[in-house]
Order: sequence, then structure tokens, then C-alpha cells
Amino acid sequence: MTPPDRQSVIVLGAGPAGLTAAYRLVRRGLRVTLLNQSSVLGEHLRRESDPPVSILGCHRATWILLRSFGARPNQQAFAEAQLEFLLPDGRLARYPKARFSTPLQQLFTIGRFAGLPRGERWKLLSWLEQIWEGSLPLATDLEQRTAQNWLESLAHSSSSLQTVWSPLARWLTGNDIHHLSADAFVMALKPFFLSHAANSRIWVPRQPWHRTFVQPIAEALGSADATLALGAQAVRFDYHEDRITGVRLKDGATLQADWYVAAVPAHRLTPLLPERWLTRYAYFQHIVDLTTIPCAVIHVRTAETMTTPRHILMSTGPFPWIACKPSESDRSLVGVLTMPQDQAVIDSEQHVSALLRSLNLLRADHQLTGFRQQETAHAWLALTPGTKVRRPIQRSPIPNLLLAGAWTDTGWPANLESAIVSGERCAEIIIGQRLA
Repeated sequence: MTPPDRQSVIVLGAGPAGLTAAYRLVRRGLRVTLLNQSSVLGEHLRRESDPPVSILGCHRATWILLRSFGARPNQQAFAEAQLEFLLPDGRLARYPKARFSTPLQQLFTIGRFAGLPRGERWKLLSWLEQIWEGSLPLATDLEQRTAQNWLESLAHSSSSLQTVWSPLARWLTGNDIHHLSADAFVMALKPFFLSHAANSRIWVPRQPWHRTFVQPIAEALGSADATLALGAQAVRFDYHEDRITGVRLKDGATLQADWYVAAVPAHRLTPLLPERWLTRYAYFQHIVDLTTIPCAVIHVRTAETMTTPRHILMSTGPFPWIACKPSESDRSLVGVLTMPQDQAVIDSEQHVSALLRSLNLLRADHQLTGFRQQETAHAWLALTPGTKVRRPIQRSPIPNLLLAGAWTDTGWPANLESAIVSGERCAEIIIGQRLA
């Protein structure tokens, strides 16, 4: 029998979840093979304008991982962005910063936020105070209600729903408040807005994300003699009874290990599984029921010079938010926008140009210097009421199969933090102990 400290692991998928799991496992001396369908590790993260463009202060697992590479949330490696809301009248309302402990933090931020009418601000603060004191518990049916229904029950106006809450829902979860479960919305809002001041900071890497995240992990895998199977496409799991015996590749080869970590999207996982598992286990049946939200991701460049990153949330138009930062090379604007399929427009480049001009991010006599639009069929995990119980935990019913990915059950929306948390949990299970 292979000694526990030299067990072998095959990680399918080299996204943030797979890279995190592989990195943690090789650091503990396990033999790791990382399968990546692309022939280039971190291929979609090599362009400077590609997401992720920000890391929130409340993303603890992400920061713990980055600190292990030597990265710190400071002004040398990261720049801090301001959160702004574009109001219907064209004004920009900045979300105030404060450096107080909870609940003073909320008093000096929510209480001064001009994006909400004064009456709604104090009504919200009064409600939060009752929650803190324990005199008013959160409703127990939040997972059965939409975020819009819940907010309306708290007497928020249709104006604040459109101006503040809907853009926030899109930015934090990718979901619209009409369809997002109230529970998922609360879980997304709480760590950022209702916690310590440091948790509500938005940090943007100064250098391309590939250099910040992918390169250190690749170097660690190389120094540990991990096997990188790049350009290798898994087509199915081989199995005996209820245990995986190998993973079959498209070229006909079979790779074997003690453990298998499937760090691929849900729609790519189910074709790998035996039909009998999909019909026998509710765990796998729930994965089939998960749905995703398509959208277009748009990357833009202008010749305008920027000094600090900006995150602007919008209540009208086809784009819920724009995140922009200074280019590392010449300080010109590099921006990322999303356009949900239900908001799609024909001439998106013209709409982006008009938006940037209205925000004074593009001069009237200037044109975009770069524009790239990528249609993404599975951009976001739909977090409709009832979805929470369908997101799988990392330990599957198959003893040597673990699942990792932003879409798994982590307590977060399907974002970067969720992906890293899932990868960490898979590594912890295999290692056999919780990380400190």
C-alpha cells in the first residue's frame, strides 16, 4: 500500500480551484498530476485585461493563498479601488469608507451613502441594529424567496432596488434580484458590507493576474516534480463498483491515482460520470439540475490615463458594472464589463464608447484603442431559490472522488473566493487534517 504521505492525486482542471488543490497537495509531498484541456497553463489569464480584476478584503482564503506566494494587500502590489454607483440622473455616488469596528462601520458608511434616500438609510441602519442586538432574527425562509421579494418586504423603494440593490446583486453574484434567492444575496452582502472595515476594501492587482496567481503555482508544481498534462482532455472515468480506477483521455490513454479531484465546471463533469451514478445518487442528480447564466465579457482599452482603479455599478443600460484600472505598461485605461444575455444589444462597442464618455473615461474626440467581446455560455451559476441544496459539497459519495470549483457548496457565490475555498477543502480532505 502506498504510504499516506506519498499518495497520488489526479487533478482535472487548472482553473483557480484545480491550481489551488494541486499547489496545496504538492506542498505536503503528494504526487500530483494536473490535467489541463488547454495546452497553456492559465491561458485565459495571460492577457492583462482579463478577470479577475479585483479581490475583496473579505476574501480570506484568496489572501491566505496569495500570502503564501509573498503577496500582500498593500499599495505596492495592489491598488485600492473605490466603489461607485451611477445614479439615474447621471451623478456618481461613492460608497463611503470608514475605519471603525462594527457597528460603527455601518453607521459611517451606510449612514453617509448618498445612493440611498436618507429615510431608507436610517431605516436600514435601524433594521441592522435590531439584527445585531438579537431582537429581530433574520427570516427563516430566505432560501425560498427572491431577493427582490425580501427587499420589498423591508419597504425598500423601487428606486433603491433599481439604483443600488440590483447592480450590487449583479456585481457580487452575477444574478438579478428578480431571480436571486434572498439567502444567496444576504450571504454575498454580509462579509463585504456588514463586517470589519478591512473586509470592504477592493484590491486590484497592479500586474497581470497570471503573474500574481498562476506563475507562482506553476513554479511550485515544477519544483515538486508534479506532472503537468497540458492539452490532455479527459473523456470519462473508469470505475469498478463505486470507486474510480482511472481517467480515460481523448487519445485513449488512461491515468491512474489514489485520489481524483474534479475541478471542472458542472456541465463538463457530468459527461465524465457513469450513468449509473447519475441515476443512483441524489448528489449527482442535483448537479444535473444546476443552471448557469450566459453573458458576454467585454475587455476595452482607451488612451486615457488613469491613476487609480474604479468599480462603477450602474442601474440602467446593458452593463451592470464596469471595472477599470491603469495599464501596467503606460497607465492607460484597461476595463472589463459584463453584458448579461437578457440585456444584450446589437452594437455593444458603440454602447461601451457612449458609457465611457458619459463617465469621463473617454474623451469625445477619442475612440477605443482596444475592444474584445467574448460570449460565455456558463458565465455565472444561477442562484435561484432552492439552488442552495443542489450545490454539492466537496466530498462525493465515491470514496476517492472529490469535487472542486466555484459552483460547489462553499457559502460563497460562484466567484474566485469560492473556487479557492473548494480547492483548499479538497486538499484538506486528502491530507486528512484541517489547515490552521
